[in-house]
Amino acid sequence: MTASGWWLVCVYVTCFHPSLNLAIKRIIVNYSSQNLSSVPPGLNPSTEDLDLSLNRIQMLSGKDFSTTPRLHSLNLSWNTLENIHADTFNSTPALEILDLSHNKLQNLSDQPYLFNTGNLQFLDLSSNMFSVMALGKEFSTLKRLQWLGLSAISISNKDFTHIASLTLKTLFINTDKLQMYEERSLMDVHAEKAIIAFSNSNHDIAIAGDVLASFREVEFTKVDREMKVLQEIRRRGTVRTVSLEISTVETTWEVLTSCVNTIFTSVIQRLSFSDLTMTNMAKGSQVSSSRVLDSFSARRASVTQFLFDQTILYDFFINMPARNVSFTQTPIIFMTCPWTVSKIEALDLSDCALTEKIFSIGPDKECDTLTNLENLVLRGNNLKHLGPLTSRINLMISLKYVDLSQNTLSYSQEQGKCVWPRNVVHVDFSSNGFDQSVFKCLPDSIRILNLRNNRVTLVPTDVRVLENLSVLDLTDNRLLDLPTCQAFPNLHKLLLRSNSLHSPFPDSLKTCQHLKDLDLSRNPFICTCALREFAALINNRATHANSVTLGHWPEGYQCSYPESRSNTMLKDFYLPEISCDGWILAITILIPTIALIVAVSLLCHRLDVPWYLKMIWKWTSAKKHAITSRKKAEDMKELHFHAFVSYSQRNAEWVKAQFLPKLEGECGLRVCHHERDFIPGKTIVQNILRCIEQSRKCVFVLSSHFVQSEWCHYELYFANHQRVMQGMDSIILILLEPLPSYLIPSKYYQLKAMMSRRTYLEWPQEGAKQKLFWANLRASLQANLPIHSEREEE
Repeated sequence: MTASGWWLVCVYVTCFHPSLNLAIKRIIVNYSSQNLSSVPPGLNPSTEDLDLSLNRIQMLSGKDFSTTPRLHSLNLSWNTLENIHADTFNSTPALEILDLSHNKLQNLSDQPYLFNTGNLQFLDLSSNMFSVMALGKEFSTLKRLQWLGLSAISISNKDFTHIASLTLKTLFINTDKLQMYEERSLMDVHAEKAIIAFSNSNHDIAIAGDVLASFREVEFTKVDREMKVLQEIRRRGTVRTVSLEISTVETTWEVLTSCVNTIFTSVIQRLSFSDLTMTNMAKGSQVSSSRVLDSFSARRASVTQFLFDQTILYDFFINMPARNVSFTQTPIIFMTCPWTVSKIEALDLSDCALTEKIFSIGPDKECDTLTNLENLVLRGNNLKHLGPLTSRINLMISLKYVDLSQNTLSYSQEQGKCVWPRNVVHVDFSSNGFDQSVFKCLPDSIRILNLRNNRVTLVPTDVRVLENLSVLDLTDNRLLDLPTCQAFPNLHKLLLRSNSLHSPFPDSLKTCQHLKDLDLSRNPFICTCALREFAALINNRATHANSVTLGHWPEGYQCSYPESRSNTMLKDFYLPEISCDGWILAITILIPTIALIVAVSLLCHRLDVPWYLKMIWKWTSAKKHAITSRKKAEDMKELHFHAFVSYSQRNAEWVKAQFLPKLEGECGLRVCHHERDFIPGKTIVQNILRCIEQSRKCVFVLSSHFVQSEWCHYELYFANHQRVMQGMDSIILILLEPLPSYLIPSKYYQLKAMMSRRTYLEWPQEGAKQKLFWANLRASLQANLPIHSEREEE
């Protein structure tokens, strides 16, 4: 195998089964799906994680891994392994993860290579060709083993004798090929959790009974349609399980509700369903038990029946007698209100399709039976308006934590006054569409506010004082300056990472008397004189004990402009006094400048330079006027359009919704639009040149996206070339959003020059000013063009 046959990639390696919660940053050597018949020779000695899955390797020799002493994890699943030499893992003392599932190993009592794997934590031997489950004595040496996966044709008593002294975190048994099971065979296994993949055989019930009597945490997958394995809960007198998870099951509403009621008769405290499919929603029953579970959850549930009464589903879950209820990753659009005062203390309805009508009873009545609810999670739904949503939860008097993240929420005064429960202390508004108006819709009792990834440009000072607010997270917003703490007098932690802070005003921090943690990293600081005071302040606070702790200091604080100081850390930023003090700079520059001006003036006067300059200017103006007049007369005959519009595709919505309807619909102008007027069959460059030549003006819609587009660059270049060649002032610039010069790439030097010496139109956000904008643009484009019967094609 040559070096080109494998590749390295840095990833977070998560162990092969989710029940083993180990995640370590490592380097994987990936030989998966390479049609290998043996382990590649000459493996790199630094290899820590090796993936050889999905090949056709039949055997492992004693020297296959002799060059990999640092090997930590090895995946050999989905091969054709039949034999593993006893010395295969002699040289891999660090091996902790070994996946040998889906192979052709044949004798669980004879796996001598395990004597050399004393550090194993994860071992998967499931889906092999073992006839009996009898584990050999080599398994007793795996003292650090946490996760063990097995399968066999026959399971008998004493098969697990050699691991009776081990305490596993998880035991996984795949019964896909099981033909014989002896009751009580699992009694010798000591594990915190058992995962059983059923095969819908006659042995499922017996296995389920032993598992429920032996393990505190149990997960059943591929359960039969009738869920017969759960009937063992009612039949058996002793059930040790307190946490039961059922996954990958297709059943009916009647069977599901019956099994839930059966589980309520046992000692099980935590019940969860995942990948649940219901095919018939008839004849269900509500939970009739007075016992209260610790938790009940359903994840990725679906119903295949097209028409049914959805309220029976919602009522079943919301009236569940459990302290923690979770119904997630399911496309429900509503949730009803409990019939009576609910025992639910934590409710998770994340990643569904809920709207702000959730829990609504009627236009004049809100849900008043969730009075014990303390934690409410509505993350990742279809929530849009915050004002009405606060009315839905206003009567949840015990509510303390609210998670409304990853929605499309916004707030404006038109939505009405916000009414929050009086005990809310923690609100998560991250990843929504809020602007600064959200500060007028906050609970008075709030202590922790998460506004990550929104559209806040400033923190208003005219909001009511929030005395209890101690943590404010405004990471990934659009702040242009530091907020003051006048409305948050007890703020302890302020996170402003990844905003648009260029030259923050340091006096704002002086209002934050109790601030202990501050994160201003990853902001585009402009290292000029305006930043000197701020840089000195945070340098002083970062280097003194008992002061504010700066997050990600110093590597997260770097200059973004000017280019000469790009990536310079703020701790190293320095400008001399003379560069920023106007008086000193004036004295050092003014005297030499005055002397130079006097000398140049005397020399110009003596050589009569003003007269020559005046004559040259008049001659140039006359020539330019003559050429311009002649070109305009000729061009008017050849023009087809009043304007050719150039823009980034990301600004297409504004062009189609605002620009084209205004100019073509209301003003009667002809605009060349590439989606409509480019001629099929011609190259893009040919179409651009034709449109520019046949348009009286070229309008460029400038934005941060425009300067990132290669085609916009070409159109600007061609239009500028046309302007120079014809001597016509044919370019109009529209600034759709603020575009500082430091954001314009160096290749757009022509655009920088144009913006510095010519007037451009700025798109106003206020509706009253937009009329003047359109009037100015129409006046610039208005002209009497000849009427053509059809557009010419070159």
